[in-house]
Amino acid sequence: MNVIIPPKRGDKGSSFNRLVSYISDRGDKPKDDDLVSAAPRQNASRTKKAMFDRLVDYADRNDGGDRAVVITDVFPDGRQRLISGGISCETNCFSWETSAAEMNMVAAQSRRCQDPVYHFILSWRENELPTDAQIFECAEHCIRQLGMEGHQYVTAIHQDTDNTHCHVAVNRVNPITYKAAALWNDADTLQKSCRVLERKYGFIQDNGSWQWGVNDQLVRAPFRYGSAPQGTVPLQVYSNTESLYHYAVNEVREKISALIQSREITWRQIHLALHERGLGLREQGEGLVIYDFLRPEGPVVKASSVHPTLTKFRLEAHIGAFEGPPTFEHEEWSYGIFSTYQPAFELRDKDVRFDRRQARAEARLDLKMRYKRYREGWEKPDLHVKDRYQQVAARYQAMKADVKRSQHDPLLRKLLYRVAEFDRMKAMAELRIELRDERQALAEKGLLRPLAYRPWVEQQALRGDVAAVSQLRGFVYREKRKERTPDGGFDRLIQCGQADDSAVYHLRSYTSHLHRDGTVEYLRDGRVGVIDRGDRVHVKPGFDGDDKLYNYRLAANLVSTKSGDAVRIVGDEQFVDQVLDAGCGINHRDDQYVFQVTDPDQMARYKVIERDHRQYYGYDEPARAQSPVRHDPVDDAPDDRYQPPRPFVG
Repeated sequence: MNVIIPPKRGDKGSSFNRLVSYISDRGDKPKDDDLVSAAPRQNASRTKKAMFDRLVDYADRNDGGDRAVVITDVFPDGRQRLISGGISCETNCFSWETSAAEMNMVAAQSRRCQDPVYHFILSWRENELPTDAQIFECAEHCIRQLGMEGHQYVTAIHQDTDNTHCHVAVNRVNPITYKAAALWNDADTLQKSCRVLERKYGFIQDNGSWQWGVNDQLVRAPFRYGSAPQGTVPLQVYSNTESLYHYAVNEVREKISALIQSREITWRQIHLALHERGLGLREQGEGLVIYDFLRPEGPVVKASSVHPTLTKFRLEAHIGAFEGPPTFEHEEWSYGIFSTYQPAFELRDKDVRFDRRQARAEARLDLKMRYKRYREGWEKPDLHVKDRYQQVAARYQAMKADVKRSQHDPLLRKLLYRVAEFDRMKAMAELRIELRDERQALAEKGLLRPLAYRPWVEQQALRGDVAAVSQLRGFVYREKRKERTPDGGFDRLIQCGQADDSAVYHLRSYTSHLHRDGTVEYLRDGRVGVIDRGDRVHVKPGFDGDDKLYNYRLAANLVSTKSGDAVRIVGDEQFVDQVLDAGCGINHRDDQYVFQVTDPDQMARYKVIERDHRQYYGYDEPARAQSPVRHDPVDDAPDDRYQPPRPFVG
């Protein structure tokens, strides 16, 4: 387990209301299996008034049974455990609904404490599943170690991410003495607590500033190099070339460490060690940078990121002021360059996966440019608010002028003025209500404000945009890495290439549902028949024999529209044979799509089924030759001999 202390607001204006609302209300966070609808999703307002109204709804139980607070345990010391909207929580306040108000009232008694909100997160590894009781006990232990035992706190467990974690919100002000707790060295204290709790409950020891040493003593963790600078890892992954940072780390980091440990290091030795590997060291600004000696105008990397000791401040204190490199003009063996940085060399040979990744990157870049044009061309609907207010005001001004001309009795004229003023105020109130309803209607349709990128992508995916569907799956791949086993722990599926995306097809005999994570479900008579997850196509058992046959044919058709680089059927022998038989029908049909497996054993089985298929249907010629060329779907009708439900028929 590990601890995270989120950064606080710079103006010291942290709010108990917002924090408690965030950690206990996860209703605004959509789930990946939620269906994508034509109406854009709107998040709940985070204003103070809206959060207070929701708090009153929780207390009065006006928000339905899903949001009701269910108390599960009550302890003699005043603690209570409960479930609020599916979130397991614990607090020592009088009640969960009033916890934020109680904290605010206690914090107001301390004049010196400007920011009483203290928030930290305890997180566990993906393969660890601690119980709710263990999590709450861990949070209580950390609070005690921080010296805030007896302080008001709120703990909420979140299990909607890969890592189970809990949020702990504590009031720094003591409810009895009204003194604020000192939080000096709090991160170090929490790291120690994590090591103790890991041993107590048997959790895996995580990296941190403390670790267990000999004789069961907590000792400082050894020095670790920092992570790579931002952008260097994506450069290697997506450009297929080695970055200057990784080249310098692999070539000179260990040698620089050996020079420092020898305590005989000089500026000349540093320059020679770098020069041997085609690198150079120079001043830039107030620090040092490492550059490519053969291409000095090229990119540079901060010297301290390669080795933390390579800084002017640390080195000048021991070996004197910075000295530039030698001239390297003499013919000495020590001036030789034995390896160089080659930015054009590829880390590995290009293959089909890389080409597809580049194609997806270009498609997503085009998607982002289209979204940018959408944002630039978006115009807020004009409700003509000013003109409508002016029309109401002008109408009643004219009414008053008419009263002034027609009525000569001062008392009657004054009475009619007041009647006109009352009617004007009534008309203004009606206009405000009308404008509010119009704005609400526009907001529900997503027209009041421009859509954010993800809701906009969802709308494009509903219109059949392949790049948008791929982007939805990319969102989920970035957020959640699940089902890591080769077969994903599933059966009755067809494995395809990584991120092998296809469009959403609207069929006559199937109903398609697009989910927020890019998953497409095809339903027949209200039952899920085929699930397309991009790299996997799941085939569900049908209600009868016809349903099973249609599901197999649809799954084979979907796989035939993919790249075909990797196709393997996972299931029992009967399932494999039925999918291969459906694939034979596709390959014998006169169209441009090909179903082909890449597993050698399944390919041999396919040839046997294909031979029987030709004999049964009386084909004189074998099936078409396998072609790797892929095209967009076309609406060509199949012949009368074989008519499976093709996804591109509509």
